[in-house]
Amino acid sequence: MIVTVRDDGPGIPEGRLADAEREGRMGVALSIRGRLRDLGGSAELVSVPGQGTEVELRVPRGTE
Repeated sequence: MIVTVRDDGPGIPEGRLADAEREGRMGVALSIRGRLRDLGGSAELVSVPGQGTEVELRVPRGTE
């Protein structure tokens, strides 16, 4: 199963997610990517400042 979410908002500033992970704020790194990885899936995030963000979540079929 693939879920894609896109917006045309301000985007996430470059380095923001890496900074959050280094500071111990693990929202995207653990709660999203980590849980999907545990299910055999993945999460990809592409964000361009000023142009929006796209997130693609993949989980193999039959995963509970």
